[in-house]
Amino acid sequence: MDYRFYFIYTVEGKVKKATESNNDFDFTFTANKNKIKAVLKPKRPLTVNKFYIERDYRFKDGAKFFANGFQSWTDSKEFVKTDKMDGIGRIGRSIYGRTMGMDAGGDYNFVNEEKKPGTFHSIGLAYIRGGKEVDFYGSLSDRTGYTIIYADMNKNTLTFSKDIEGIIIEKPYEILNVFHAVGEYDWVFDRYFEALEVKPLTDEKLKGYTSWYNYYEKINEEVILRDLEALAPFKDEVGLYQLDDGFETAVGDWFSVDKKKFPHGLKFIADAIHEKGFKAGIWLAPFGAKRNSKLAKEHPDWLVTSLTGQIVPVGHNWGGFYALDIYNEEARAYIKSVFDTVFNEWGFDMVKLDFLYAAAAIPMHGKTRGEIAYDAIDLLRECCGDHPILACGAQQLPCFGKVEYMRIGADMSLGWPHNFLRRNMHREDVSTPNAIANSIYRRGFNGRAFLCDSDVFLLRRTNIKFTPEQQALLAQFIKIFGKVLLMSDNIAEYDEEQLKMFHHIMAEDDTALVDVNEDNGKVFVDYIENGETKTLRFNLYDGTIY
Repeated sequence: MDYRFYFIYTVEGKVKKATESNNDFDFTFTANKNKIKAVLKPKRPLTVNKFYIERDYRFKDGAKFFANGFQSWTDSKEFVKTDKMDGIGRIGRSIYGRTMGMDAGGDYNFVNEEKKPGTFHSIGLAYIRGGKEVDFYGSLSDRTGYTIIYADMNKNTLTFSKDIEGIIIEKPYEILNVFHAVGEYDWVFDRYFEALEVKPLTDEKLKGYTSWYNYYEKINEEVILRDLEALAPFKDEVGLYQLDDGFETAVGDWFSVDKKKFPHGLKFIADAIHEKGFKAGIWLAPFGAKRNSKLAKEHPDWLVTSLTGQIVPVGHNWGGFYALDIYNEEARAYIKSVFDTVFNEWGFDMVKLDFLYAAAAIPMHGKTRGEIAYDAIDLLRECCGDHPILACGAQQLPCFGKVEYMRIGADMSLGWPHNFLRRNMHREDVSTPNAIANSIYRRGFNGRAFLCDSDVFLLRRTNIKFTPEQQALLAQFIKIFGKVLLMSDNIAEYDEEQLKMFHHIMAEDDTALVDVNEDNGKVFVDYIENGETKTLRFNLYDGTIY
């Protein structure tokens, strides 16, 4: 097979284009059935403008291209030739959206936007599937920069690119290192993670409670202790009780606990959780700082800034927020002190770490976004030691083998279909269909890179738009596809039927996925439960159960 190499770079102030080695650099390229590797050896310093390698690829009739999303929440699915890939929505690309940094949570600033059907891109890994056969390509490291795989089913091409624009190369640089395998789904994922030499840090399921999907930020000591008391009789079935967002006065000001909500502080909460026999978990966004937080006002030099010195917005949550620069020594020390307090003073056992993409929103300090993302996860692993991490809003490859648990889809909505706002925001917004699809199409990560979190199951009848039948289906789906089983209900409000379903989902029985098929929104999940073969049948987009 023929590969075509394209390199645009700047040397001594001149922009040049190259398709082979020349007086400025040597280029070493290897391609065989198991690997695609490219190394650039500069003869003098080069600044990268653009790099990609293209090859012809015959997409067979009915072929499907799996596009892995940028981070946890980004929709990830198989596409066919007639599909069109979403970009950022009208709200996201508006002046308001750009001012709030809505584009920072995705790959909108460094990939080519697909404007017509049949053209797609994937971050880190991708595959082309025809029937049972999977033609798999996966980066062996994105630390040098995110690997972007483009598929053009109209022109019948595959393109391998790298997010390294602006990087200065002065010594041999591994631009591309991609693993390749052809076989059935589980076989190629097994081979990929063997090549990565990555293994999950735990095989222990995470089961329990999180406060978010019932109360969101409207939590207080009374609510947390009430739901804890209700769950206490079931401690043999669940192990974790997690306090989510809403305890702090502002994101970033982690030592400033809201005294009106939690008058006795958070050590009191952790101790109460332990007294009831649970492990205590807490939510943090360790790289985030709300615009009006004390941290942002008093330490603007700790925040990520552009080349022009402007503080970079990285999301619209909490009225807008910024990111801490992990290479700033004072900011880094602050992050470490937060975890020291969480574990050693307050007494929490594990952490859910959210909005992790923020640390690497832009390239800086001569580093690629990929290198920053890897460094950020390494910092968190150092801070947490042996304490388990549930990562969320995180780039996937940098977390392989580095976190125990990973959210692999968007937050569940409290209803099924997308609303008007979701359709006009961005690919990372709250979405039940997204959460389900990502669980299906990222299932290859589960038990290989980490244990996957498909998000919560919810069985309550109030403050929710799911039907009881949809709730039961989603709970069973999450049990099949995920290793994190959390709920957000006050279990004291459950009736006999809800309690029966709760016990069923939490039970350590023999449940295993056999096969899954999704075609134009129709999902069929075949699984075995205690020796009996069963099938879930439903519509991905509107929640209709067949």
